[in-house]
Amino acid sequence: MTVDSDALRFSQTLRSAILLPLAVIFLTALLLLSLVLWLFHDMHWSYHSYRVLVDERDSQTRVCDSQDNMRGYLLTGDESFVRAFEADQNATNVQLDQLKQMVQDNPAQVSNAEDIIQAKDLWFDYAKTLVARRVERPIVNPQDIEMGKTLMDGVEAKYEKFNQTEIALQEERLRRVHQMQSIVTYGGGALLVLLSLSIAQVVRRQFMKLAGEYRRALTIIEDRAAALARSEADLEEQKEWFHVTLKSIGDGVIVADPEGRVVFMNEESERLTGWTSTDALLKPLPEVFKIVNEETRVPVENPVAKVFREKKVVGLANHTVLISRVGQEWPIEDSAAPIYDAKEKVLGVVLVFHNATEMRHTQRTLRAYSQNLEREVAERTTTLQQAVIELEAFSYTISHDLRSPLRAMQGFAQAVVEDYADKLDEQGKNYLLRIRNAAERLDRLIQDLLAYTRLSQEKAMLGPLDLDKIVREIIEHYPNLHLPAAQVEVVGTLPKIMGLEAALTQVLSNLLGNAAKFVAPGTEPRIKVWCEDHGEKVRLWIQDNGIGIAPRDFERIFQMFVQVNEPQRYGGTGMGLAIVRKAVQSIQGSVGVESEEGQGSKFWVELNRAT
Repeated sequence: MTVDSDALRFSQTLRSAILLPLAVIFLTALLLLSLVLWLFHDMHWSYHSYRVLVDERDSQTRVCDSQDNMRGYLLTGDESFVRAFEADQNATNVQLDQLKQMVQDNPAQVSNAEDIIQAKDLWFDYAKTLVARRVERPIVNPQDIEMGKTLMDGVEAKYEKFNQTEIALQEERLRRVHQMQSIVTYGGGALLVLLSLSIAQVVRRQFMKLAGEYRRALTIIEDRAAALARSEADLEEQKEWFHVTLKSIGDGVIVADPEGRVVFMNEESERLTGWTSTDALLKPLPEVFKIVNEETRVPVENPVAKVFREKKVVGLANHTVLISRVGQEWPIEDSAAPIYDAKEKVLGVVLVFHNATEMRHTQRTLRAYSQNLEREVAERTTTLQQAVIELEAFSYTISHDLRSPLRAMQGFAQAVVEDYADKLDEQGKNYLLRIRNAAERLDRLIQDLLAYTRLSQEKAMLGPLDLDKIVREIIEHYPNLHLPAAQVEVVGTLPKIMGLEAALTQVLSNLLGNAAKFVAPGTEPRIKVWCEDHGEKVRLWIQDNGIGIAPRDFERIFQMFVQVNEPQRYGGTGMGLAIVRKAVQSIQGSVGVESEEGQGSKFWVELNRAT
């Protein structure tokens, strides 16, 4: 554990001894403040009820005054009573509206206030009627007075209901105020007592911990003083051990100080340079370690100077020779690395090198072998090119000399069928038909072999191709891919890829033709074409509803002359998918299939995306 971590622990303990009591006091103050705020909240609503009751009584008094003014006018006919009556009505309306706004927090009181307003309006409307009658008829009907009294009793009843509800609410709020006063008084006192005890306990524990940390720090300081003394002794021992190790190492080792002067040499470096450690001590390194280019004899830059300049490990250039003190030359290989202190300051450079005489001899031997190998490769390439020329000539012979007799056989067989049909029986016609079909099949086989051979030889440069355009043109040009012969769906727009148009056309025409061909009798071929994005690759899928392929045949179908699905019914030479694979490989792609017997097939071709 370091001194910094001990100091950090001590400071943390000291902060805890101060901050923890402050945190407890702060939290207790927050709790008391929340209780006081809640008490003020309850007192506010209790006072609110008091104001509501005052305004209610004032409003009720106004209504009673308006009743007195109405009666005074009925008895005396004095117009001043009418003006006072109207003033009371207006004031009452304002007061009741304000009263309704004050009790918006209580839906029941809002309803009671609306009942008062309704009863008040009935009474004022009836009083206005009596005032109007008094103008026409000075004598007041006792029944009218009785009716007015009944309406006024209704108004007073509504006021009474409102008053009793608000009084009950005020008493409930006063009860909560008294309850909160008790909580604040007794709870606050309890919290203060608990706070005092807690702070005393926390402070006591923290200061005891602080005292323990202080004693521990003193012990650690004493232990470290002793450890430092032991470390100095160990350092001297390690220094001697490293000195012995460097002297006994098989490579030459030279150490230079920041000024580039030699401060250490092991025995191997003394042997190669011809300098002893005593003679070389504090000599400039270029004087002791002279190096030149083996071929040009030009002095090579001193690696130590390069290390000081670039602050990284550097190596010697090839063909470097060390010239010893007595003029002997040694082919060497070396590296130089900076020596850093704990603050990343360069303290010097260590140079490690070894005698590379055997390695140089081996390199010369390898160069001679490489030259011989290149000469043999060139000779074999010439031989291979001659073989390719001969193969091309043979391919021409097959395409011309072998196919000519086949075309003659086809032509003569067709001529006999057409000119001598009436002279031949059914067996003879059947023989001629079999001759013609065999010749046609052999001709197709020769063409497929030639196509396979051309694909094996082609090494053209790939270029960007519009896959969507090529697929749609193939579908357009082949009648067996049109309705009603087949239904072909191309999903979306296919991307651009890298390839050769001839090879890609061969692949797509074969796969689409197979998809339309290998279906069960009476089944309309349905073909779906789409692409998937595979990063830098594009995977083209061709799905059909054909007879399918057994999983055991997934690899065999791409071999030459392999037919796995009733050759008598579907025909073919067994070369189609072999040509497909060879063409796909020629454009740096891959091909495969997913299928089950009777469930159709999904062939895929993976190609490079055009850049």
